Amino acid sequence: MTHSCSHTSEFAVAGWDIGGANIKAARLGPDGLQVLQRPLAMWLQRDELPTVLAEMAAQLGPAQRMGITMTAELSDIFRTKREGVAFVLDTVRTALPEAQWLVFGLDGRFHPPERAYNEPLLVAAANWLATAQMVARSVSTCLLVDVGSTTTDTIPIADGRVVARGRSDPERLVWGELLYTGALRTPSVLSCATCPCGADDARWQPSSSPRPRTYTWCWAT
Repeated sequence: MTHSCSHTSEFAVAGWDIGGANIKAARLGPDGLQVLQRPLAMWLQRDELPTVLAEMAAQLGPAQRMGITMTAELSDIFRTKREGVAFVLDTVRTALPEAQWLVFGLDGRFHPPERAYNEPLLVAAANWLATAQMVARSVSTCLLVDVGSTTTDTIPIADGRVVARGRSDPERLVWGELLYTGALRTPSVLSCATCPCGADDARWQPSSSPRPRTYTWCWAT
């Protein structure tokens, strides 16, 4: 795959998805598309993240613009999403000090790092929406099913628009658009018989675990 840009023959862009179990990156430039993935258990190896990002960036090559999504903030190592988002943003700044980058948000737009710091819940776990918006450009009406290592997304797309009812992970859990069943990891929360999801309405959200009467967990924000 090749790509040309009117700005300069050397112009390239890169995308990063910083997850809790894997780090993924892609670079699109004049020399084509490059894709990398490195396993990283955030709950055990978070101090290694700067090194992994720097090594992957060096392998990919320079990029004039970078876009970032994340789910690493959901790792058990962080007490809240806010703490996890700040850690990811700090790490990107440390590992890629020369990069110009933006963070994708749940409103479907890219935002400067300063806004991500000020509104961490806007950019937490927004990678599903980035995927869905890209798919919607090619397939106008479908049900997008994305099976990851830890979770599965079920995202409805109609007439070229993402029509999911939820945006945040707790909302998507309530509407059945996020399932805590993946290809590699079974979260320990699925060993619980019941767990509340939403303090106000006291609803319970069934999980897809084969264990009878199990429920998914909505963690602190």
